[in-house]
This record gives sequence, C-alpha cells and structure tokens, in this order.
Amino acid sequence: MSGYHLQRWHIKAADAIEAADFAQWQQLVDKHHAGNLMLSALFVSQLLETFSTQHYLATCTLGPEVQLMLVLQKRRAGIWELAQLSQAQSALVVGAQHIQPDLGALLTALPGLVLRLDFFCLDPLDHKGLIDVLSNHSIENVHENIRINCKGDIDEYWHQRSRKLRQNINRYQNRIKNEGYDLEYFFYTEARDIQPAVDRYGMLESRGWKGKLGTALHPCNKQGLFYQEYLVALAAQGQALVVEMYLNQSLIASRLCCFNSNILIFLKTTFDEDLKAYAPGRLLLAEVIKYVMEHKTAAVIDFYTHATEEQMDWATDVRPMYKGSFYRHPILKKLDLLFTGLKRRLL
Repeated sequence: MSGYHLQRWHIKAADAIEAADFAQWQQLVDKHHAGNLMLSALFVSQLLETFSTQHYLATCTLGPEVQLMLVLQKRRAGIWELAQLSQAQSALVVGAQHIQPDLGALLTALPGLVLRLDFFCLDPLDHKGLIDVLSNHSIENVHENIRINCKGDIDEYWHQRSRKLRQNINRYQNRIKNEGYDLEYFFYTEARDIQPAVDRYGMLESRGWKGKLGTALHPCNKQGLFYQEYLVALAAQGQALVVEMYLNQSLIASRLCCFNSNILIFLKTTFDEDLKAYAPGRLLLAEVIKYVMEHKTAAVIDFYTHATEEQMDWATDVRPMYKGSFYRHPILKKLDLLFTGLKRRLL
C-alpha cells in the first residue's frame, strides 16, 4: 500500500483515448499479466471500437509511473461500473498485482457525483490488489473458472482424469466409428485461413439456439466482424487458432482460440445441436487438448467460463472469479443491502 494516498487518477472519455494510451496498456499487460491476450491492447481496443462508445479510461499514477489502468462506464446517475462486454470474460483492468488502488480517489475523479462503483469478472491471477481492496467493502465469489496444465503429456493428463470422463469420451468415439462415420479435425493458424474459418463458425452457431435468440456470431454482424478482425490480426503474429471437426465432410463443431507460449484461451465454441448424441463439443475439446500438449503450443489452456460440474472433470486447476462494489460511504452499503432485501420480499 506504499504511496496509497499519493496516487492520482486521470480520466479520459472514449473520444479522447489515444494510441499512446493503448501502448501504455500493453506495457502493463506484458509486465504484469504474462501477455494475457484476453487483456491485450489489441483485444481491448478492437472490443471498445466495435461495441462501446460510452466508456472511459481511468489511469492510476504514482509520480511518473503508471500503476493501473481500467475501463469504466456509467450505468446510471450515481452508479458506475467496469465496462461490461460479453466478449471480455476477464475484468478490463491491468497493472501491478501488489498495487491496492485508492478507489475513493477514483470516485472523486470521475465526472459527477459517484456513490458506487461495481466490478465484475475479477480474476485472482490478474486482479489481486483490487480484490484485496474490495474484500474490505463488498465482494463475492460468483463462479468458478478452470484451467488445464499442458506441460505434461496427453497420456498423463488422461490418466489423471476421472474414470467416468474417460469412459464417456471412448463411448462417443466408438459410437461414431461403429456407425461408419468419417471423422476429421482441421487446425487453422494462417491468416489466409482464419477469416473463412470464423465465417463458417458463425454460420454453424447461427443455426442453433443463439441464432434464434439473435445473439449468435454471424459473418455479417458486429460479433462476426470483431472476431474476424481480431483473429486475423493475431494470426499475423502466429497467435490465432481455429479448430474444426467434420463428420462425413460436414462441419459439426468449431472453437476459436488465441494463444501465446504462456496461455491458450478459448474465445468461442459451438457445435451442431442436432448431433448432441455424438457429443461433438466434448470430442473437439479432447482433440484441442491433445494438439496443445503435443505441439507445446502453450503452458496452460484457460476456459474463461462459468464452469459447470461436468467441465470441472476436465480441469487441472480451478479458481474463483469475483464481483464487488465500492461505496463512497459505508452507510450507502447498508442502505443498498436494505433496499435489496425489501425488493426480494416484495417479489
């Protein structure tokens, strides 16, 4: 907490954010987050450009040194929050893990009277200092995230999985083989292959329940364009991967991934919902794990998901993800809890 009261906050509206700000953001990512691509300047800048115009960049400095940067948005009068974008499964906060930010000073620096600031998707691997501060105010574990350690070999990995998971995967594989289907996997990393692979992903996802709800990635919507641009840009740096699964030459499952030597991240996954009996999503996951381990693609695979009990069976590491709130005054927290309790009783 050294220098806590000497911290200064600098706020920039969306139209004032410059390339130099994202360059500074990337320096923090490289220094403190092992180049995590879910937090990279490329990911964040394209995300904000595509999906948000009402965000603010808050930068915390101590003297000439930038300690922390985060992306905020105003929810309503008196209430601000971390920018919430469904494509970002980790809080858009970067900086040194030991830094405990002066959130009271941040509330004062924001435009207007701010009574509460809400935080989401806080990861103990990337946001420890912020979690520590909120632990003295309001914080809760909202879901579990999972990882797979890929430093071993694939046989060792499967030996450590539950008997039930191994039997299920063997059963799905045998079902396809016994019914005479031809199963193929394709791995795309080159920029020229990435865009058409993302388009195919979108067409497959659009045929399912997300398409009916209007939330599916599609080649012609904002989500589709975002992932096309982002993954093509990453492919030029050798950091994009799309994996496809074909049954009798028909695409039935696909995963969009980004990676560096430290981490491979699952960005999106979809499968043909009419073929659930063959568990295409699970079979594709097993093949991706094998690929990453055999090619030494990354040290870990991170799902960045609300892990289900079934998904836990695949994991070698589990960690909590948090949300929390910071109040201008303790009495506001008590009032907030009181009103929430009353609302629940009335419903």
